[in-house]
Amino acid sequence: MRNKRALVVVLVAAVMMLPGSVWAQHHDLTHGQPAATEVFVEFGIVPLDPLGPFPCRQTAPFGLAVGANADPCVHKAHVLDQPEVTVVKGGQVTFTFRNGGHSIAIYEVSKDTTRDHIGQQLCPATDPSTLQPAEHVCRSNPLHASAEYLVTDGKGDVVLHVSPDATNAFPQNLVTFTPGRLMSAGGAAALNGAAPLGHVVSYQFLKSGRYLVICMNRSHFLNDWMFGFVNVVGADE
Repeated sequence: MRNKRALVVVLVAAVMMLPGSVWAQHHDLTHGQPAATEVFVEFGIVPLDPLGPFPCRQTAPFGLAVGANADPCVHKAHVLDQPEVTVVKGGQVTFTFRNGGHSIAIYEVSKDTTRDHIGQQLCPATDPSTLQPAEHVCRSNPLHASAEYLVTDGKGDVVLHVSPDATNAFPQNLVTFTPGRLMSAGGAAALNGAAPLGHVVSYQFLKSGRYLVICMNRSHFLNDWMFGFVNVVGADE
């Protein structure tokens, strides 16, 4: 009996000695993250330099998504400049829309939900922001962003259902799943190929947890993995 108790004590001690990064990676991705009371996130970028070697545009404007001179590497601009941020409970995140055509929606997900878990359900490949145009098979397939998708979090719970898009017209060209959605807002489209000044949206997170922030534009979300996470830390009352 003593040996069994000793073994239990040793096992518990060994588990407790595991580094915090192990727990954070496999159980709670909000664990141990430094938190701020306010964070600013660029929702889409206006690149000042080429997004990559040719065939990416080598002369400005870079990341242009419309017109005859569309940048074939525009998917590299469909990112959040901070793909993961952490705020204290009651803190605020302000999103500034850049580069046109972006809309935002926020959903709560389990604390073990990773970027790769979500992304592989959308465009099952390497993170598209790292790909050259010829490698980006989802964007080269016009039917990909029109298909139906069921997106789950790390626990297997359904976060959103993306219905099929047969028209590529509003509102079917947006991911508008409402159950569980905390907020949504739209950005301005580019005018005559010029990047708009952008809209600003702020959201105050009143409940601790992990939140998925997506671009509601179907092709940006489904093809380009345009989403990020907000971690909210602090005990709920």
